[in-house]
Amino acid sequence: MRGAERRPCTGRAWLAGAALLALVAGKASAAGDGVRFVYLIRHGDYTRDANADDTKANGLNELGKLQADLLGKRLAALGGPIHALVSSDFTRARETADVIGRALGLTPTRDARIHECVPRESDPRPGAGPEPSDQAACESNLAAAYASYFRPAPANDERDVLVCHGNVIRWMVRKALGVSTTGWRSLDVANAALTVIAVRPDGTTSLISFNDVGHLPPERQTWLGPGPGWTRTAR
Repeated sequence: MRGAERRPCTGRAWLAGAALLALVAGKASAAGDGVRFVYLIRHGDYTRDANADDTKANGLNELGKLQADLLGKRLAALGGPIHALVSSDFTRARETADVIGRALGLTPTRDARIHECVPRESDPRPGAGPEPSDQAACESNLAAAYASYFRPAPANDERDVLVCHGNVIRWMVRKALGVSTTGWRSLDVANAALTVIAVRPDGTTSLISFNDVGHLPPERQTWLGPGPGWTRTAR
């Protein structure tokens, strides 16, 4: 019995195959080879009035301005262009971004989605906490911001700076690590600390550094929680 006869590829089949290869190649080139580096920065130390409007009051104190200045100088010395400088609409974040912007020669933009809020947590603190509706709104904003900023770079490496808040950074770090965001309280964050997350061309994320305070002398550091042990200042 003779083997199956081999048929030559028809013009239509060839065109279909070529179109498929072009589509695959187009998708590959659209993804690019660049890496997006998202620099998450917690605002500097600030004056506190629990009854004040955070968009109008609770600005940086002198220590917070110094922390922001030291961080801005460090970012300027790292090299490589910063493509975006964004802060939340809260005063302490805006003022921190303004100081950093002067060091980088950039004018910050504002995004209310990354202002401080309290998302759902796996181990809530005793006593009255935020309303479930407020926590849902918080997570909705954070998820929308994450989708906006943690996206692949179009072609070359890009660096974006987000000046925001402790809870925001803790939630986004856990999101980038692919673990439950409800455990965000397990992370401690210092004022004017630098956290870097890389977004690869395929959309996967890597935590490059967390809560880096190498630009701040120990006596100038203030922490959200108890800190690392060399300083006991918690702010």
